[in-house]
Amino acid sequence: MKSHKICMIGLGYVGLPLAVEFAKHYPVIGFDINKKRIDGLNQGHDHTLEVDDENLQSVLTKEAPKETGMMLSSNLDDIRDCNIYIVTVPTPVDKNNRPDLTPLIKASETIGKVISKGDIAIYE
Repeated sequence: MKSHKICMIGLGYVGLPLAVEFAKHYPVIGFDINKKRIDGLNQGHDHTLEVDDENLQSVLTKEAPKETGMMLSSNLDDIRDCNIYIVTVPTPVDKNNRPDLTPLIKASETIGKVISKGDIAIYE
């Protein structure tokens, strides 16, 4: 059986805490298109305060983790080896309460470039 390697796409108020908790038990790659966000998190601090620094720092790794831990990246090549993709991007609404699905579509296009037969995609 292939071992689980999770990719969390979108590291906001849903994705980051979820990624940190998964990283305590599985290898996780946290992916976000916002390089500035990745850089800040890689320094061990979440400016949004969704995850406290100690909790974040306890799972951070510089390289792709083998068993547990979390590497953060905005590089598509870093998520190619994952086999579970969890999408946690925003779905904002306009003034008429119609959802803007652009972030979901873009995240789906991103996954489409790296996903393989047998992999799993989850939309949160």
